[in-house]
This record gives sequence, C-alpha cells and structure tokens, in this order.
Amino acid sequence: MNEQDRRAVENMCITGMDLDGLYACFPAFPREEIEKICNEVKNRPEEDGEDEGISVNCS
Repeated sequence: MNEQDRRAVENMCITGMDLDGLYACFPAFPREEIEKICNEVKNRPEEDGEDEGISVNCS
C-alpha cells in the first residue's frame, strides 16, 4: 500500500467508517493493514480542542 492509499484509508476512518465498510471500499488492500491504520487513527491523542477553521466543499 502506498502513501496515498494509506491516507485514503485514514481519512475514511476519521470520518467514522467502520472496519467492514473499509474492507468493502478497499478490497485489494490487506485487512490487517487496514485494521492497523484504523487503530492508529483511533489511538491518536486528542487535539487541544481549538477549531482550525477547516471547511469542506461538497459540490
């Protein structure tokens, strides 16, 4: 899995997708690696809580 693939899995995990959903979205990636990435995302320390003003363009 390259860095871009890893970031895609991380982003999906950050948005709240569960492992079954990740497995379905990324069937070519090893399940163990997907699970490892998701666990790393969930175990990251919390930020200081300040909003950084990130906006999303949904168009």
